[in-house]
Amino acid sequence: MKFVHKTYLRPRYADTDQMGIIHHAKYFEYFEIARTEFLRSLGLPYAELENEGYLLPLTDCYAKFIKPIKYDELIRIETTFENFSGARIHLSYKIFNDETNELLSEGFTKHSWVKKNNLKPTKPPLKFLEALKTK
Repeated sequence: MKFVHKTYLRPRYADTDQMGIIHHAKYFEYFEIARTEFLRSLGLPYAELENEGYLLPLTDCYAKFIKPIKYDELIRIETTFENFSGARIHLSYKIFNDETNELLSEGFTKHSWVKKNNLKPTKPPLKFLEALKTK
């Protein structure tokens, strides 16, 4: 059950460090933006999931920095839904320079579905499972 969602963005000047490249901590923000857009593409805006009592806290993350991302270059973040098991979900990311198609970074995040009211693990919402079937 793998599929890929693409998100495009241009890093802001405020995202750069003293060396003029994107600060390493921003990569996880970019993964978060891509994850939010991935969920939106399924018809599941994250805010709506929260309103329905679900949260997706991060349980594990990794990033490999292959080439620096630069200010204002158009990047493409490809989010791949890897799998889910019980309450856990695994997403992987690849960041490309969209103009050259050069791979700049890759990584993953793992999350656990929890109920908002008690933070206990729970199965994914039914509409998430139904949305996956359409992909």
